Amino acid sequence: MRRILLSLGVVVALAGCGSGRAVSSDPVVAKARYVSPEPPSLTLITSIRNDTGNGAHSALLINASQRVIFDPAGNYFSAQVPQKGDVLYGVSPPVLQSYLNFQSSKGFHVVAERVQVSPEVAELALQKSVANGAAASGLCSDNVSSIVRKLPGFTLLPVSFFPRAFMRDFGKLPGVVVVTYLNGAVVPNGSPTATAIANGARAPLADQ
Repeated sequence: MRRILLSLGVVVALAGCGSGRAVSSDPVVAKARYVSPEPPSLTLITSIRNDTGNGAHSALLINASQRVIFDPAGNYFSAQVPQKGDVLYGVSPPVLQSYLNFQSSKGFHVVAERVQVSPEVAELALQKSVANGAAASGLCSDNVSSIVRKLPGFTLLPVSFFPRAFMRDFGKLPGVVVVTYLNGAVVPNGSPTATAIANGARAPLADQ
């Protein structure tokens, strides 16, 4: 894991909603394009504090004609990962692993909720994320949920300012596959680590 982070030149900071990031040129973005062999899907990535269960950040992994991460007001940065607006491009397996490691370290874990969608819905999510531009600090969940809610099949989801509350609502969708990560590694269901994480998630949803 450390080798992946070093090779990607990741600047490690606390997970959460920040603001401001570099803008890559169109040629750099185009060159970084990564097409995943997996089916089209949307994956809500929620970073949560281990000790309190408070939601810290929301992002959306979009597997469409290319795989990107819509990371509004995010703090993740790598010199090798092009960024434009709030979209991270070239999300190959090593880049995705690097991102998950960043969001699930230093006192945080990640809940990833994946749902398969049609190619058309995935592409629409990609287009809306690119057109969204850069989000203001602290508005990660608001921006992610606003885009998701505009997609066919997701219109009943509420817009939420709270990452954990939106995670709860997204998790009720049919066919959602949930995976928890800690320090970039999958946390097996029923393990002592999973139990400890669950015990920390006690903050009221209204405060998320």
